[in-house]
Amino acid sequence: VEPFATEVRARMSASTPVRTDGLTEREQELLVELPSMRTAEEIAQTMFVSINTVKTHMRGIYRKLGVSQRRDAVSVARERGLL
Repeated sequence: VEPFATEVRARMSASTPVRTDGLTEREQELLVELPSMRTAEEIAQTMFVSINTVKTHMRGIYRKLGVSQRRDAVSVARERGLL
């Protein structure tokens, strides 16, 4: 078992880290939903959170990506390889 564990640890440390641009895990989950045609209310229902929570996460995403609109957030996220 030890040789296997050593190999797994080596591969994990050598793997390329996922780029997040400072987004929280929940913001990353929401970011994936932004290109859809679904409304913030529909996304909130799917994520089992309130509409206010979705709006808060969206503001965080916009701020961290340096944009002010959903369309721009999607564009920048694609350019940066986040989507």
